[in-house]
Amino acid sequence: MRITDYELQDGKSLKQSKKSIEPPATHGAVNSIVKNHPLKRRQVQSFDEKIPTAISITVSADRKNALEDQSKLLRRSNDLLLQSSTESLLEMLKAYSGLKECDESTVAHLSAILHELYVRVKDSKGSWRGAVLGALYGLVEASSSKILLLVASIVLAMNVTGSNLTGACKLVFKIARNENNDNLFIDSDVPELLVDGLGRASPIDDSEACIYGYGAVRFLTGSSNGSNTVAINGAEVVDHLPQRSLAVRLAKQGLCQLMVLHLKMINEIASTTQLSGSPLHALFQLSGALRTLAGNRSIVGSHVCQLPDQQHPLTNHTTLQEDEDHAIAQIEQAVPLLVRAAEMCIKEPEVQANIIRTLSVLSERPECCERLAVAASRLGILLGSITQTCQTVEKGLATCNRLGYILGNVMSRWDTARIQFYCCDVSCDALLATLEYYANKSFTTRNQMGDSIVQVLTKLIRIVANMCVNADVGYGMSKRSPLGEILLNILLKVKDTKTTELEELLFATLGALHNLSYYYEPSESEGTGHLRAGSIGERMKDICGTLCVILNSDHNPARSEVARVLGNMTRNTTIRQTFCEENGMKILKRCLTSKHDELMVTSCGVLVNMLGDWSSRVPFREIDGPIILRRLLQKGVTNRDWIMAGIACQAVWNYLIDTSDILTVLGQTEIDLICGALAEGLDEDSLFDGKEPDNFWEDFAPVATDLLERLQICMSNGNSPCQSSDEEI
Repeated sequence: MRITDYELQDGKSLKQSKKSIEPPATHGAVNSIVKNHPLKRRQVQSFDEKIPTAISITVSADRKNALEDQSKLLRRSNDLLLQSSTESLLEMLKAYSGLKECDESTVAHLSAILHELYVRVKDSKGSWRGAVLGALYGLVEASSSKILLLVASIVLAMNVTGSNLTGACKLVFKIARNENNDNLFIDSDVPELLVDGLGRASPIDDSEACIYGYGAVRFLTGSSNGSNTVAINGAEVVDHLPQRSLAVRLAKQGLCQLMVLHLKMINEIASTTQLSGSPLHALFQLSGALRTLAGNRSIVGSHVCQLPDQQHPLTNHTTLQEDEDHAIAQIEQAVPLLVRAAEMCIKEPEVQANIIRTLSVLSERPECCERLAVAASRLGILLGSITQTCQTVEKGLATCNRLGYILGNVMSRWDTARIQFYCCDVSCDALLATLEYYANKSFTTRNQMGDSIVQVLTKLIRIVANMCVNADVGYGMSKRSPLGEILLNILLKVKDTKTTELEELLFATLGALHNLSYYYEPSESEGTGHLRAGSIGERMKDICGTLCVILNSDHNPARSEVARVLGNMTRNTTIRQTFCEENGMKILKRCLTSKHDELMVTSCGVLVNMLGDWSSRVPFREIDGPIILRRLLQKGVTNRDWIMAGIACQAVWNYLIDTSDILTVLGQTEIDLICGALAEGLDEDSLFDGKEPDNFWEDFAPVATDLLERLQICMSNGNSPCQSSDEEI
């Protein structure tokens, strides 16, 4: 969603551009722009300056002499312009009225006249201003962007309003649409004049001026005209040239504050009257301009790199930081206004979608995300309205996708938002209804912009997963209907992943199930009759069965995540029984003997829970479980993987927890090998050579010590029956 940068062609063009903006206060206050700007003093560039050196070398001597003669004529012409009256300048312009196609000499001559006129009419309010406007509008059909931009700058410099302001904004919009014209804006005062002009416009009464003005802003801030890659000490860094960036100049002129003001004005009118026509279109363009401004990297971090020869007393680090902080503060203020605007545009899906796109960009900024957290429940209600107002499934995908992205960002960072959203029944119902709506549609559905149902479901499920990080929310959502039914249906559709999108949806679903099952704690006596239909608790047995199918699939990339979820779910007696019925022990054997360490560790976590039941130990022994655990322990100790070694110890402990004869259930050979591995893993001097042990070993050591002591005590008693406490570790 970010606009890609356009690279400067070469070092020479960069140097020339920097030179044109060296004078201080070039882009300062409105009244000081012309006073200090080189446009006032600079004559028309000679043709020698405009032709690259590499080309000019090959120019014939006759051609070169002709160019020099022409340049001398232009310089003499400029001297005459300085001595001409304003009326004479206007007469010269009228001679070109209706001009369309023009050659280089015509452009140069007209530019010189317009430069001189610009200096004279800046901020003027004389009675002859109408004559100036009349002469200028005879040039609006010219094919030269340079001439058109000069015309617009003169009109804007006269502080015009109404239709004249609209006309100037149209010209600026027309030129800004072409990214090749960025350098024209860089070398002019138009960015500052445009902001001042928009400041004289009302988005309600002068909506057309705002439409074209903010449209131009969107193009100017969307380009990377102020950045270039340079090398410092052999490393490439991005030099943002903040004094040259159009986005920075627009923001410094007060664009952010103006956008906030215009949003307030629009919202105030929209609170009593349904927006339509031009004001609605103005809101569309305003939100788009704000999105590109917020996404421009020159605004935030514009002072990241400033080379010594670019230092300037007016653009030092402190000043840049203050400007950046001020811009961010203003953008923050726009967040609640945009949320309100989106709510009021519920009957205008295209405008609402554009506003939500802007909010999705803002949600990437921590300071804006905090503002969005306050409005989390309202965004949830918006989510629910989309499926109700869109005529087709495809039309709502883009907006739902971005709203899901926003809420996912908010829920991942702010616990207050999780609680607020959960406590608002309307928001929760809207989220679940939207989830259910899309889960029942074809997963191949996609709109023209590329948004798909699978993407939307992934975003929405991540909201649930991030909400359930909070213990109270996680517990409450596990009881809520029909969340369990929805997640089960999605699991069944994506258990055999065939695309990257489906794989992401599978991982998101498992993440939500992990958090939900972690906080789900039914009483052992709770029957299915007490569970809400479609809740996680009511559908957990079916979910467990589906997870077993995925876990048994050798090539599924989500097996480790599945084992984590089952590790939570098998804390419940009913689910442990279901797991056994699904041939879970044999599935675990395949996982524990795989070549994937993470899968081995997570599967062993499931085994720890399973071996807490006496009924699971016989099937475990039948699949050579003790040997598998011993090998896992040895591998953990050998590789200094103390997490693997520790969880293997816990599984062995639970396997022996209430046995009366360790020798019978383990065998002498396995006992000796386990004791040897434990002794090696507890030899602190050999392992760390006097250095401080790491935290993982510190967690492993007490578990391993308890297990080793128990084995040694039982064996020292001549293999007599050895009872242990009922306490699990």
